[in-house]
Amino acid sequence: MRVFRPAAVLLSLLLAACATPQVRPPGALRKVVVAVGSRVDALPTSTYREDLMGEGNPRTVLVSQTEAVLRERGFEVVGTRISPSPAPSTEEVVQLISDNGAEAAVVVVLAWVDASAINALGRVEVVLDTGVVSPVGELAWRNETHTVAQVGIYQAQTDWRSYLRKAVIEAVRAVP
Repeated sequence: MRVFRPAAVLLSLLLAACATPQVRPPGALRKVVVAVGSRVDALPTSTYREDLMGEGNPRTVLVSQTEAVLRERGFEVVGTRISPSPAPSTEEVVQLISDNGAEAAVVVVLAWVDASAINALGRVEVVLDTGVVSPVGELAWRNETHTVAQVGIYQAQTDWRSYLRKAVIEAVRAVP
C-alpha cells in the first residue's frame, strides 16, 4: 500500500496544477457579471424528476456553466442575473454591472435548440448569442455560435442538459 501513496500524491498535484485557472493578460477584462436569458422556455426533459424539479429550465444551466467557464479562464465573476425575459435588457445589464462594481457583463442568450435527433443519433443543435456589454451599455463584443453537440445515447437518455453545457463551453471560451 505504501508503494501507491507517492503515486497518489503525485497524481493529486498534477490534477491540481491542471485545474488552476488561467491568468488574464494585463489590460484584459477581469471582473465581470453574468446575465443570461433564453428564447427557449424549457429544454426537452427525459424524466419526471427533471420536470418536477424544474431542471428543464435552460437558464439555470446557462448561468452555472457560464460562471464555471469564465472562472476557469481567470475571470472574477462578481454577480449573476437570470432574466425572466427572452434577453436581458440593456438597463438590467447596466444596473447589474453598477451594483456589483464590475468592468463589464457577459451576456448569454439561448436562441434556439433542436433536440429532435437526440434519441436516434445523439445529436442536438444549439444556437447561443454571446456578448460583452460595457458599464455604459455599449456592446463591446458579440458572437453567435451554432453548435452541433454529439452526446452518447446513454447520456442523451439520462442527462439531456449535457448538450447545452457543451454548447455554453464553446460559446464562452470565445469571450475575449
